[in-house]
Amino acid sequence: MSDEDYVPYVPVKQRRLNKLAEKNKKRRKVVDIDVEEKPRVSKASLLDQHAELKKVTPKESHHERKQKEEQLILKSVSENTALMGVHELAQGVTYTESIKTAWKPPKYIKLNKIEKLRTKFSINVTGDDVAPALKYFRDMKFPIPIVAALMAKNITSPSPIQMQVIPIVLSGRDVIGIASTGSGKSLAFILPMIMFCLEQEKSLPFCENEGPYGLVLVPSRELAQQLYDNVNYYTEVLGNNKYPRLRSALCIGGTDMRDQNKSSCTEVSTRCRYSGKTPRYAGQADT
Repeated sequence: MSDEDYVPYVPVKQRRLNKLAEKNKKRRKVVDIDVEEKPRVSKASLLDQHAELKKVTPKESHHERKQKEEQLILKSVSENTALMGVHELAQGVTYTESIKTAWKPPKYIKLNKIEKLRTKFSINVTGDDVAPALKYFRDMKFPIPIVAALMAKNITSPSPIQMQVIPIVLSGRDVIGIASTGSGKSLAFILPMIMFCLEQEKSLPFCENEGPYGLVLVPSRELAQQLYDNVNYYTEVLGNNKYPRLRSALCIGGTDMRDQNKSSCTEVSTRCRYSGKTPRYAGQADT
């Protein structure tokens, strides 16, 4: 072996130390790179950061915020399963036709006038073959006593939500109506519900332990009482003018359930119920 090929002997301990030193150098390089790439963390408080974001973010008007909220609500509701129950979804029930009703919109209502009416009152509608918006209660074909009862309450013309929702419900279609508080949403479903019950009572009167034909679920007892009073007002007007008498039942907390069960066991057309009371009624066999 020549002197050029000679490799000095390195003790095992020294070789291990050399390898450990090389590994440490590589680790230091990686740590240095990571430290350089990390962004600087702001020391400002969350309130200061929120104030800065508000300055940068463009201001939205109240109308724009309302529109965004409505869009989120509509997106969160599936078009095919929005108004279906749990049992219907579990069993895979599908509906291809709407409820058949005797109501038809007036023939003299023209399509161009409908679009002008919707534009004038900012009525936004989505769906296929939607019933026309109607400007007057008489065009909705309500009985004369109902129109007179509305006039007695100084309700001379329908609000925008009522113009569109009432014809949709009367035609047998499902609807999700979005409108501000005090816009008349309650009347938009009360009047069609009474008309359906009246049609049912005329064709085949309710007997004992039958009904309800209409069910209203509300989030508070006060609202349930208010809707119950409104329904009774219009049904009494009809009964006093030789129309079939429709009975309603109120199911809320704070009262004796035996009395409510007694009234529910008689022939009932409509029932206004506080949603917090529903599980207790659902668990009883005689309701």
